[in-house]
Amino acid sequence: MRDVAQNLKINQEIRFRNFLDAYFVRLKHFAQSFIADEGLCEEVVMDVFLKLWEKRSSLEEIDNLTTYLFMAVRNTCYNYLRKEKKRRFDSLDQVQVTLVPYERTPEDDFISQEMLDKLNQVVETLPPKCKMIFKLLREEGISRKDTAKVLNISANTVDNQVAIAVRKIGEALNLDLSLSRNITALKSFLLCF
Repeated sequence: MRDVAQNLKINQEIRFRNFLDAYFVRLKHFAQSFIADEGLCEEVVMDVFLKLWEKRSSLEEIDNLTTYLFMAVRNTCYNYLRKEKKRRFDSLDQVQVTLVPYERTPEDDFISQEMLDKLNQVVETLPPKCKMIFKLLREEGISRKDTAKVLNISANTVDNQVAIAVRKIGEALNLDLSLSRNITALKSFLLCF
């Protein structure tokens, strides 16, 4: 019986380690939007995972683990900043968001490299809040509703920021945004929804 318990524990630890490996880099990059120190961001993420490991028996109570992890990292960053009195966040306009540039895929053969370069340039100029929402939707694949939860904002704010991003990108790419099909196509391409 002791071997069975030991095997269960080892299996749990391996699965948890695989889970940590799958999310660690994503969450560290998210933490870097709030805290510039990479080492400290790693500590924040490890603290979140340590707490998750300690509460592993109640994981089934969490509806969406991805959303939970991003919210936990955000809260841990806020707590650190408050504790250290280094910075207090009054709005998402203070975050430093780094986006992964669009890269060519086989499906993108119809898009010129020049257009992709222009797209990446425009995305980098988006306001911080807009860029953070864009990052969560596009790069992390987090739903609109869950993005609102992660950032502690309303779903309408998410929609408004997406509209700002689409408008700015559409203008920079000289797209006629008076046509709703162009707006829908641009949203689908940019945010994969």
